[in-house]
Amino acid sequence: MNIKKIIAFSLIFLPLIEIVLFIELGPILGSLGTIIEIFFTIIVGSYIIKQNARVYITEIQLKIMKGLRPDEEILSGIIVFLCGIMLILPGFFTDFLAIIFLIKPIRRLLIIKYSLKPSSYDNQSRKNVIDIDHTKDN
Repeated sequence: MNIKKIIAFSLIFLPLIEIVLFIELGPILGSLGTIIEIFFTIIVGSYIIKQNARVYITEIQLKIMKGLRPDEEILSGIIVFLCGIMLILPGFFTDFLAIIFLIKPIRRLLIIKYSLKPSSYDNQSRKNVIDIDHTKDN
């Protein structure tokens, strides 16, 4: 799916989904319960962003010191950061998505499915190499 379509879908349908969920779940939780849920997820989202920034920076540094590419750690850190932002945003659907993507096996499947494979990247870069022997003419 194209990134422009994802952004357009998110900007149009995400607020609609959130409004419907607030209308449907609001009476079940009550006004106070809804407000408590919103503030609780804001606190949790802020904590996740703060704590995981340190964790992923050290993991990336360790991988670089070992001479390995920290691709998975970088992408995982970005996803966790976006999950923290989604938890800060008020809404039940964004909170649900954030909780789902915070589960490490699901995050790893997402990274594997949508990331560039190193083997295909290496093969592609080798196809673009042109080997030329040059001799000087006098």
